[in-house]
Amino acid sequence: MLRTGRATTLTGLLALLLGGAGLSAGAPAQAAPALLATVNCTGWTYTTYSPGLTHTVRPTTVTVDGNLNVTGPHSPTGSCLAVGSTASAGERDVTALLELSCDQLLTETGTETVRWNNGTSSSFPFTATVVRGLATTVITETGTVTSGEFLGGTAVETFTAPNLDLLACDRPGGASALNFATVLTIL
Repeated sequence: MLRTGRATTLTGLLALLLGGAGLSAGAPAQAAPALLATVNCTGWTYTTYSPGLTHTVRPTTVTVDGNLNVTGPHSPTGSCLAVGSTASAGERDVTALLELSCDQLLTETGTETVRWNNGTSSSFPFTATVVRGLATTVITETGTVTSGEFLGGTAVETFTAPNLDLLACDRPGGASALNFATVLTIL
């Protein structure tokens, strides 16, 4: 009887172990969803044009000094709030030859890269639109971050300049510089 008792006990333990293993394999543990980092920054984008912008579309060298939460001569204020990231300021400096005029500031596509103060960067291809209102001109770039910090996030960046700054378009030499209030949000 001892042998039968041992066999029954071993069979019971084996069934318990196999049964438990079957339950564990059937219900895999699920990982918590990863939080997507986000950022919302304000700042200024000082842009120079050579030759100055007039009402005629022509090849123009555009130099951009963009600052998000970085103060300087053309960037008096700024702020940045990031969630899931240590980025608290960003910059982008670009020089490009574009076909522009005061009436056609930017309605094209491109790729923007922001260098963050935590040593990372974010790049996103964008499509830009321009809306000329009664008091301001607003350029809006939209795209999805394809590399770097905030990867996969939707980027919306707006650049707003008072239309008074565009009065120089009617002067000889045209508008040689515009300072845009800038807001970048990546969600």
